[in-house]
Amino acid sequence: MFQRFNRLFFLLIFLTNVGILKGQSLSGQLLSEENNSPIIGVKVFLENNNKEVITNAGGNFRFVDLEKGNYKVKAFINGKVVEVGMADINNADTNLGTITVKTSVDVSKSNDLSIIDFSDLAGNESENDNYSGLLNASQDIIGNAAAFNLSFARFRMRGYTNEDSDLMINGMPMNDLDDGRILWNAWAGLNDVFRVQTDIMNLQANEFGFGGIGGIRMIDLRASDQRKQKKAVYTASNRTYQHRVMYTQSTGMQKNGWAFSFSGSIRYGETGYIKGTNMLGASYFVSVDKKIGNKHLLNALFFGAPLRRGRSSGAVQEMYDILNDNFYNPNWGYQNGEVRNSREYITNQPVAMIRHDFSINRKFKLSTTVGYQFGTFGSTRLDWYDAPDPRPDYYRKLPSYYKSDPFYKDLLTNQFVNDVNTRQINWDQLYDANSTRFYSFQNANGIPGNTVSGKFAAYILEQEHFDSEKKTLNSIFTFVPNRKFTLNGGIQYINDITHNYREIEDLLGAEFYIDLDRFSTQDFPDNPEALQNDLNRPNRIVKEGDRLGHDYDINLTKASAWLQGQIQTKRVDYFVAVQLSHTSFFREGFTKNGRFPDNSFGKSEVHSFLNYGVKGGATLKIDGNNYLSVRATQKTRAPFSRQAYLSPRIKDAVVEGLENEEIFSADISYELRYSRLKGRVSAYYSTFKNQISNDVFYHDDLTTFVNYAMTGIDKLHAGVEMGVEYQISPMFTFMVMGNVGEYFYTSRPLVTINRDNSSEVLVKNREVFLENYFVGGLPQKAAVVGLDIFLKDYWRVDLNVNAFADTYLDPNPDRRTSEGVDLVDPVNNAELYRTIVGQEKLPGGVTLDVGIFKSWRLKNRDFIRFNANISNVLNNKDIRTGGFEQLRYDFVEKDVDLFPSRYFYAFGTNYVVSLSYIF
Repeated sequence: MFQRFNRLFFLLIFLTNVGILKGQSLSGQLLSEENNSPIIGVKVFLENNNKEVITNAGGNFRFVDLEKGNYKVKAFINGKVVEVGMADINNADTNLGTITVKTSVDVSKSNDLSIIDFSDLAGNESENDNYSGLLNASQDIIGNAAAFNLSFARFRMRGYTNEDSDLMINGMPMNDLDDGRILWNAWAGLNDVFRVQTDIMNLQANEFGFGGIGGIRMIDLRASDQRKQKKAVYTASNRTYQHRVMYTQSTGMQKNGWAFSFSGSIRYGETGYIKGTNMLGASYFVSVDKKIGNKHLLNALFFGAPLRRGRSSGAVQEMYDILNDNFYNPNWGYQNGEVRNSREYITNQPVAMIRHDFSINRKFKLSTTVGYQFGTFGSTRLDWYDAPDPRPDYYRKLPSYYKSDPFYKDLLTNQFVNDVNTRQINWDQLYDANSTRFYSFQNANGIPGNTVSGKFAAYILEQEHFDSEKKTLNSIFTFVPNRKFTLNGGIQYINDITHNYREIEDLLGAEFYIDLDRFSTQDFPDNPEALQNDLNRPNRIVKEGDRLGHDYDINLTKASAWLQGQIQTKRVDYFVAVQLSHTSFFREGFTKNGRFPDNSFGKSEVHSFLNYGVKGGATLKIDGNNYLSVRATQKTRAPFSRQAYLSPRIKDAVVEGLENEEIFSADISYELRYSRLKGRVSAYYSTFKNQISNDVFYHDDLTTFVNYAMTGIDKLHAGVEMGVEYQISPMFTFMVMGNVGEYFYTSRPLVTINRDNSSEVLVKNREVFLENYFVGGLPQKAAVVGLDIFLKDYWRVDLNVNAFADTYLDPNPDRRTSEGVDLVDPVNNAELYRTIVGQEKLPGGVTLDVGIFKSWRLKNRDFIRFNANISNVLNNKDIRTGGFEQLRYDFVEKDVDLFPSRYFYAFGTNYVVSLSYIF
């Protein structure tokens, strides 16, 4: 099997060097004459030719595979046909450049508030026949609503997560291999250069890669594709930052064959909407293009976004109620009168890449990107040694813990209400504890007779790192031998090393800390070596900036190859795609842990997985405006290393019986596209089999920290989604979007529980009754109704009503086992039984959002734009958007309220207001 994979892999490597390009192309950009903004989402067509495209987020359009001849280009704007220009196509691609068009209203839907722009695909790949093909990725109404209107409710299209969709920047794959997720913060604040995007939704054919079941997004950061402009922006907000300043300058392609684009920003906030969520971030971006002849384009790119941001955490409802504040955040406290957050993200993971586009001839095009991402991703938290738990919402500190003592319960409640140092972290108390704890350590740093004395920290602030170092190679091609057939394919290689370690951020007034495991004293009282986090450096004294505890790498490698064929006929378009990939990972430890001296230091066993994917579909072109599509895929996916390892910080061990995840997905869609009416309705069905999960927590029944590994998790996601947009008149555009889904577990997983600090297996293959429980953390039903109002003098007002329902908490597996309800009679004690095994459904919610937009054209042809986006205008602060059941559970008393669920609430009225100057 593996030999066959190698043969196909190297065959595709050979094919990619044969290259790709379509026939002559015709492109241009439409700008509004009134305010110089891109004209987005309008139909551009060729007279006496059935080809048509839709302008993207930059107002760009592109026709491909054109024969020689003269073409008249027209656009349908606000119910009128407008002549755009003439083109004489010979043997070279033609660019009409920037075309300004007079419009009766501001048809620009450009939005400076977010970088999540769903753009139209610039080109139409259909044959020249009676009906144009279905656009792969127009401004999808459902996708737009999910990104802009429903993100506050944690809505996800079809219930999919980040790992189910692929993101590429300039051809570089950005999903992390260890968990499939995307570090969006790596380019935060670079809104104006990240707008040129192509979104391939769900299972559609595309030219960039095989894609996930949620689709694939390609962000084009080539300097020559950036809009030529100088732009300065100031933004004020009360969400995650208070102030943001951005500047962007792009030259476009110059006559000398060079193009440059630069951008940068600074974001700052003493606090966000939730108190304690401070932010300080910057970003930078440089992109340079060089055109070499008519066949080659080179791009060099470098960007990054260093960030320090205070975090909030979900809290128990008891705390929200006591303080009458649904935005209580236990992570901060006062230090010398200043707010200080104990849990901050500190990230700086810049990206560098080089891209080469090679137009070999009319039929072949090859695009190759080499990328590198590096830097740090850290998260701070408190740690302590031989000292009380400093967290203010620790369950033994809550009034409910003392329900058998009403007097003390009331006393604690009053303290939480009236004393900020009770309900928040008491930083002064931590400093006082450190200043008074004098200690002497014998044989320090493993040196006999070496004694170190001083202020030994009871509390420290540590930073846990998950630093990613990613090296990628991605090469894709397109081959168009004739007007009816297109062949796409490519190869991809990713090496992703995650550096995992802890380091001391702040000793909080102490002089040193010691690198010992504070839990091993009770777990291994007769084994002094078990205390040592690193036997190679025993009794190590550590100070600020030193690493401590664990220090290891997870080294992952993935190589893949894919092919896709598309056939266009007069009435039906077909496609089929295949993919093969090989994924491997191993652990390399840099400390010799005292609990696992023979299984923690050095390079470990390599775990390898061979995977495949098959995808296909057909689109029936009922006529030039109505389309019916059916698509399906079957694929496998290697287990994510983040879930595969058991206590990787101290040992090399993986979940028993690791195997590939199996994914099947299918959908059927009807899409209509008229000049004033467009929409889509889709039914979807997806299954996930053989998933795994792995958590570490304190298990009250077993009285120790454990690895809780579940295998054989199966899920089903099915539903119907719909989005329609109708231009009632040049003044009003109406939009409605809806999703009705059911996402639930379809299996009874098996759980194995291992003691975290040893190799002891405490429970093996215990059955968990998760079948028919709902997947938690997201609404299964959602809807948006919107009205865009275009007023005189280039004012625009957007009104949106957003609604969601059926959000469930993800169930604690332990409560859904036989042991979880042991001795609880489901008949005679039915209420307790239902409380233990039932699944909490959160109330739904409705919000109103308002957007206000205005542009001014100055006499010198410069422009000023004003944008305001106000969310939850009605200021509803009681909307629960999610939460989770705590994994700890009281097995003795079966009291689910001892470790109650934690919840998150949607912000009340919040806003982003920006003023732009374009010159």
